[in-house]
Amino acid sequence: MSIRSFIALYPDPAAREEIARFAACLRLRERGVRWEQPDKIHITVKFLGDMEPDALDAIAEGLRTGLPSLALPQDGIHSRIDITGGFPNLRRPRIVWLGFSAPPAEVVAMQKLVEDVCAEAGAERERKAFTPHFTIGRVRQGADTAGLENALQACSFQPSPVRFTRLRIMESTLTPQGAIHKERIHFSLTPGE
Repeated sequence: MSIRSFIALYPDPAAREEIARFAACLRLRERGVRWEQPDKIHITVKFLGDMEPDALDAIAEGLRTGLPSLALPQDGIHSRIDITGGFPNLRRPRIVWLGFSAPPAEVVAMQKLVEDVCAEAGAERERKAFTPHFTIGRVRQGADTAGLENALQACSFQPSPVRFTRLRIMESTLTPQGAIHKERIHFSLTPGE
């Protein structure tokens, strides 16, 4: 039986709290967006879709052997969340996000490794350029978001440090109430911690 899956980086608790505070402010001002629950906020390094368990096991093994080659810092990946945005843009967004004015080099290198490992296991390569970001909201179909830019300015996300300590392969089960995410396996980015 196939498993709907993705590979992700989740923010440390302090960064998650800052993101949640910002999203809570936006939730009060902008009703046309379905704001993400704080525990689900992550960077999708690779969306896999429906994968067979054997393919996920092959990906896990490839990451287990490949991640040490990245020579990541011993205390995890550190960066700074410092911009807000929308896809495709903030005038007509489908997605509202938080991200990085300068994408963390370690995250970009990790995504390339993940892409290569997944391709070897039979997953299709991503065609779009990788833009590391935290999706914080999805615009409801037909919603008027004319006030979104004003809401983003009023809530004013302050640049916040973020630390990543694990790369995770996640399972996603779709329900009428939204997706349920469950960790399948993780890889520590902080040996000995």
